[in-house]
Amino acid sequence: MTMNFSLNPGPHERHLKRRLLNPLYPQPENGLTQADIDSAQQKDEEDLLSFMTYFQSVVQRTTELGNSSESDIVLELKEQLDQCYATSCAMPGDHSNLKIAISKLITAIMAAIRKGAAGDPVALKKLDEEEVAREMHNQLHERKLIADLMLENSPILEHELTPTLLNEEADDLNAALQLFNSEQLNLVVKDAQNLLEKLRQNGHEIPHAWERFQQIKNAAEALTNKMDTNNVN
Repeated sequence: MTMNFSLNPGPHERHLKRRLLNPLYPQPENGLTQADIDSAQQKDEEDLLSFMTYFQSVVQRTTELGNSSESDIVLELKEQLDQCYATSCAMPGDHSNLKIAISKLITAIMAAIRKGAAGDPVALKKLDEEEVAREMHNQLHERKLIADLMLENSPILEHELTPTLLNEEADDLNAALQLFNSEQLNLVVKDAQNLLEKLRQNGHEIPHAWERFQQIKNAAEALTNKMDTNNVN
């Protein structure tokens, strides 16, 4: 039976596909039906509608900003626009134009903030650093795994984090590992090893997942060593 998946799926449908016949997950989707796909697509559309309503309210407040607007209000709107960009990366469909519009709004706000900071080299340096950080933040969210993980109501449940990381391609995993600290990564390593050894005992040998496990383990060790070096210095 042919299943009708979306060309540009949202987070719920993407996660449904991750779990499809995948022994890494505690409850893999084995008996998937079109009704399950339709349900996931409906959830994604509902989330998209809710997001667009919120985004329009943020845009409305942004356009109402005046020259005398308090700095904390301006910064709050900028943070909300940053979050809108991140959320749009996870939503179903193609939102390239929306992301361009968000970037233009943020650029306009930053220009106003820079104008107010003119003559203050320390403040201008912080703004430069923030701009670089925002660009990196946006690039990370272009990866669907990160966009899904960072959603406020992510479809990736806590107990599904390790299977999801083990299921990814090397480049996407490498990007996602930047989201975790040393302690978190070491917990993932322990969880991943237990999971893969249990699956091996049950006859599931998954070379791809073992490769990702080693990648996570290497990242955890590197981060731990870096922290130890910093503590010594």
